[in-house]
Amino acid sequence: MTSEAAVTRPNDRRRSAARRVTKPTPGLFISECVLLGLLCAAFLIRPTAAAGPTQTLLSLLAQMEASYARVKDYTAVFRKQERVDGTLLPEETTFLKFQKPLKVYMKWVEDPFKGTEALFVDGDNNKLLVHRDGILEFPTVSLDPKGAVAMKGNRHPITEVGFGHLIDGLQRNIKTALQHGEFQLIRLTEEPFRGRAATVVEAKFTPRSGRTHYASRMVCHIDKELLLPIGAAFYDEKDGLFERYSYSDVRLNVGLTSLDFSRENKEYRF
Repeated sequence: MTSEAAVTRPNDRRRSAARRVTKPTPGLFISECVLLGLLCAAFLIRPTAAAGPTQTLLSLLAQMEASYARVKDYTAVFRKQERVDGTLLPEETTFLKFQKPLKVYMKWVEDPFKGTEALFVDGDNNKLLVHRDGILEFPTVSLDPKGAVAMKGNRHPITEVGFGHLIDGLQRNIKTALQHGEFQLIRLTEEPFRGRAATVVEAKFTPRSGRTHYASRMVCHIDKELLLPIGAAFYDEKDGLFERYSYSDVRLNVGLTSLDFSRENKEYRF
């Protein structure tokens, strides 16, 4: 006679089969998780990829701002060419010393102003000291940095020289133009600049509703190592150049001292 414990009822057999069929295997479970992860990643990445160039540009702006925040002082060869009163003036080349928050020493190293020196220290009477060497040498003069004499032949005062002012202007104009749909990115790619690896940003600004932007077109080169704008050119609505700036031989955080921004420096001729 068979005992009750040894008898397998039909319902028991069905429940046992169901348990065997539905029990997941480790390999299948892992595969399903991987597939789900890929689907989620694709869903999350797709919108970013669609806005790739713009997001890359905004990231680059943020990196420049962060890079400059780590700078205490620097030296560089600074070149500028500006259109003043309708005339595009010759390029000027200077040796620049800069210390935060705003100490500037400049010496012109090429004609037509070779030998000229300029010194400005914010808070030190807020006066610009200028000495011109050579045939037209004259005694050191103290000027209002934004006055008519100091601004002759310049679009910007000495108080606006340097990376900080340029980065602020790029941030402000690009973000405002993007906000109003008035920004067209033409190029965002790698391109060497004065022997340095750089990212070039070329863009157009198309203001509407009475708004204005600093330029109609710009071409800016950002040093890939320094993450600072080492070249910038700005064009008007007729695509005429009105400003071009560049920095080379840049040395960051070199430990400039108060003597570097003093008229008592024996290397200067103030």
